[in-house]
Order: sequence, then structure tokens, then C-alpha cells
Amino acid sequence: MNRTQCGATVVLLMSRRRKKQGQALVEYAFLMVLLATISFAVIALAGNQLKGLYDEVSFEFSHIVDNQTYAPDGTTVVPAGTTPDPSECPPGKTLQLTGHKWKCK
Repeated sequence: MNRTQCGATVVLLMSRRRKKQGQALVEYAFLMVLLATISFAVIALAGNQLKGLYDEVSFEFSHIVDNQTYAPDGTTVVPAGTTPDPSECPPGKTLQLTGHKWKCK
């Protein structure tokens, strides 16, 4: 192999290498576009569910130190674990804890 053939071989190998590098760049660009399209589709399809979840969590965090319990519509409700007033029982019955609920017996 003389010098000219050796130089031609090097140039040929370098040109092949350049083509492969350009091809890799195109493949990476294609993958990025595909990933962006899938991400956009997931966000578009699940957007309302994610917004609802975010609203619920932010509501809970904003009312974390409140002494009141709120219903989903924002009205105040009595927490289930509180002891009711004994005067709520009819005459002749006393307030007793049965299982996990307070009942008049």
C-alpha cells in the first residue's frame, strides 16, 4: 500500500465516520421529538385529573392548621371523631362509645 492509497483509505474512513455522527445526531433529534410528543399527549389527556389532584392537595395544605373540617364543596362539617354533646341524647339515654361511634343508649 503506497502513500496515496493510505491517504485515500484514511479519507474514506473519516468520511464514513462523519456520516455516522450525522446519522446519530438525526436519531437523537428524532427521539427528542418523539419524547416531547408523548409528554405533550400525556399532559393533554391527564391534565384535568392532575389539576383536580393538585387542587385537592393545595386545599388540604392551606387548611392544615384549621380546627374545622371541610367538605369537598367547602362547607364546614363536624369531624367524625369528635364527642357529641350529651344533651343531644333523648331523655333516659346516655351517650356511650360503641366501637368507633358515639351512640345514645
